[in-house]
Amino acid sequence: MSSPEDTQPVSPIKEPPPARLGDLIAPPTDDEPVRSGPGCFLYGIIGVGAVVIAVLIVLLAGAAGWTSGQRLSQQNATATQSARVNEQLQLVPGDIENGNTVMLKARVEYLLTLGVPNASELAITATALYLSVQPTITPTPEPTQADATSAPTEETTATATELPTLESASSGFDPAALLEDARQAVATAQYEDAIDLLDAIIRIDPSFETNTVRSLMLEALSTRALNLFRSGNQLAEAILLTDRAVQFGLSGDSDLLYEQYIATLYLNATSAIGTNYPAAIQALREIYSQTPNYADVQQLLFQQYRAYGDALAAGSDYCSAASQYQNALNMFVDGALTAKRDNAQQICEQGVTPVGTPGVGPDGTPIAPIGVPGT
Repeated sequence: MSSPEDTQPVSPIKEPPPARLGDLIAPPTDDEPVRSGPGCFLYGIIGVGAVVIAVLIVLLAGAAGWTSGQRLSQQNATATQSARVNEQLQLVPGDIENGNTVMLKARVEYLLTLGVPNASELAITATALYLSVQPTITPTPEPTQADATSAPTEETTATATELPTLESASSGFDPAALLEDARQAVATAQYEDAIDLLDAIIRIDPSFETNTVRSLMLEALSTRALNLFRSGNQLAEAILLTDRAVQFGLSGDSDLLYEQYIATLYLNATSAIGTNYPAAIQALREIYSQTPNYADVQQLLFQQYRAYGDALAAGSDYCSAASQYQNALNMFVDGALTAKRDNAQQICEQGVTPVGTPGVGPDGTPIAPIGVPGT
């Protein structure tokens, strides 16, 4: 009987089995640990380090912002106080010329509280002026025996009646008379005179008709300040008058306080023009966002955007310059400024150095760096 192998097809070519090249590698067993990448502990350390770095970055950024805000706030306060001091110093010569000792004393005391260097000299001048306007008492000579026996002549009698006395000199400082004059001044819109008269009453007799005096003073201060705010003249004086009105009971929701806020922003902006573009622009934008037609805010803001763009372009920061030019063009259409913006934008996008003279703008106009007045 033949084997089953005889019935299967037989290959004409018998290939030998492949030779073993090395030992076979057995698969890992359960007893052997499977090696992997970095462990969870290392990843945890990396994660904690990343969180710490992120927190430090946030803290440093917050500290930088707070420092910048403090610096800007200090600059604004300094500008406002400087404007107030200058305003008071300009009014002092008029008080001296007019012999207004009440207002002069008040201004000198206010300047002393602000630490103005020459305020002490003004105090000496005020004292000398006060003494110069005091009544002079002429002593009456003792009569001699010959004078006693002679009858007084008409000339000597007339001269004696013309000599000033303390009673006649002090009659002008009667609080009741001053109050009546103050009422009349308020009724006729003479608010400056009314304030001076009421100040005199307060200094002579602080307890005299307190409610009436305070009411009249509040009306005079408020109306005078509002008139100055609306006219755009003497804003620093208007701010001072508003502060005084608050002391005499000005309501916290009064429109006068809003006028004072806008005027303060305006003074801060004008004091920063030509020296600090970001500060000037920030104050002007705040005003423009609320009252676009206030004074010349719109024109000033346009000019500051354009000047800031020129200064940035002079420093080769063309990308930022293009943004400032665009801010200005958003307010007014200007062909020359459009050319500046396009040129700055092209340089920003291409990253090439423009051909030109250092210190000269893209359109050929001279440019001064940031901080130089008149740019």
